[in-house]
Amino acid sequence: MIAIVTDSTAYLNHDEAVELGVVIVPMSYSFEGGASLNEGCIENDDHAERQVAAGIDRIHTSQATLPGFFNAFRMLRRAGYEILCLTISSRLSGTYANAVLAAKELGGQHIEVVDSLTTCSGLYLLIREARMRIRGGARLSAVAKEMNELRKRVRMCFSVDDMAPLRRSGRLGNVRMSISTVLNIKPILELRDGAIVSSGLARGRVEQGRRLCAFCENVSGQIVINSFLADEAAARLTAQLARDDREIERRRVGPVLGAHLGSGCVGVCFIEK
Repeated sequence: MIAIVTDSTAYLNHDEAVELGVVIVPMSYSFEGGASLNEGCIENDDHAERQVAAGIDRIHTSQATLPGFFNAFRMLRRAGYEILCLTISSRLSGTYANAVLAAKELGGQHIEVVDSLTTCSGLYLLIREARMRIRGGARLSAVAKEMNELRKRVRMCFSVDDMAPLRRSGRLGNVRMSISTVLNIKPILELRDGAIVSSGLARGRVEQGRRLCAFCENVSGQIVINSFLADEAAARLTAQLARDDREIERRRVGPVLGAHLGSGCVGVCFIEK
């Protein structure tokens, strides 16, 4: 039996976690002077998302912890499971390093930890692919090897209304710090090799949607649209991307990533064939 462990930025809901056999190690967030709150399954975070958006300039986030991974791994190993752990990109968080250390503390046997080089819907898609292979009878080492290859084909493009949260986060790769969102200019960003990079600029919502659609121009099959407090933009993008050979899925971003992206963030993700 192989269990999957991930961090909460995969943004699974409870039913998905059960269906996919996934144990979630939460990230956490806090406001200045407040208690630390664990990020839960996505269906429980409606109020939290709005709280984060309202206090985005005074929120702090924390990676999934070493004790969190250690306890999850130990529980599953005692129950007889082998473990595949898929985490948020190591270039965005120290979560992967904590998972590696936890596996080493338990001896490392029957535990494979994979740096997904992505997050959010990219991490979600890799989890689904991993479970499909496990159900097909693949061994742990083979699934881990395949995920290390498949992660190179995960493509994610997104846009934000305000660059300030990303600037504060320190998670901008080679994005010019001078990029502004004034005058209705919206940056188009990509997650490439695990880091955030600039892919251009769009003027207004219409061109923003056009640029995100162009990113998916030659894609058939599954496309995931992610958004953080941007339901209208996500709905428009869903309609624009609709095609007979595509399956469009909308998913929400939770408080931890939302704190770094800001309200109005919308993006697309798929796995290249």
